[in-house]
Amino acid sequence: MRTFFCFELPESVKREIREIMSSIDSPAYVKWVSQENLHITLKFLGDVNSKEVPEIERTAKKSAGQINPFEMRIDKLSGFPNPGFPKVIWLGSNSPPGEIFRLQEDLGSRLEDLGFEKEKRDYVPHVTLGRTKDENESKIEQLGSELKSHKLGTNWTVSVDQLTLMESTLKPSGPEYDPVFRLDLGNSS
Repeated sequence: MRTFFCFELPESVKREIREIMSSIDSPAYVKWVSQENLHITLKFLGDVNSKEVPEIERTAKKSAGQINPFEMRIDKLSGFPNPGFPKVIWLGSNSPPGEIFRLQEDLGSRLEDLGFEKEKRDYVPHVTLGRTKDENESKIEQLGSELKSHKLGTNWTVSVDQLTLMESTLKPSGPEYDPVFRLDLGNSS
């Protein structure tokens, strides 16, 4: 099964983010993430055997127990690899909380001990909104200009109190996400 760790978003925030996505003047070559799949990405694991899940859960529980619930302000619209050339369009924070980095680092280190690969890129907490499906550089740069000039009319403060291991099943209609397990933050028992 294909899996990743994330923080789920409240339905009310997902609806508001969907409205933001609708307000971006987007060309047809942008593939938007469905509202139900919006989440804050923490760590992509890739394919795991279902027999590995109990050990992954025990490991993740240790990391989750060390971090108390926290809040994250979502107030930034940007893109990867950079805002001027967005292959991925995302929402994030101008000042992400330290807890999210500590959790990502601790979890990543523990998962490395289980044989999972260490992330090579710096972690940027974000909600993926969409991906460009066109390799035409001028079109992507034009989208980058749109993103830079787009003003977020609102922002959100999200309470983060659970860590979720999500299974991603790829279907013709797009990925379908199902929680494998949820762990409360700050619950070290």
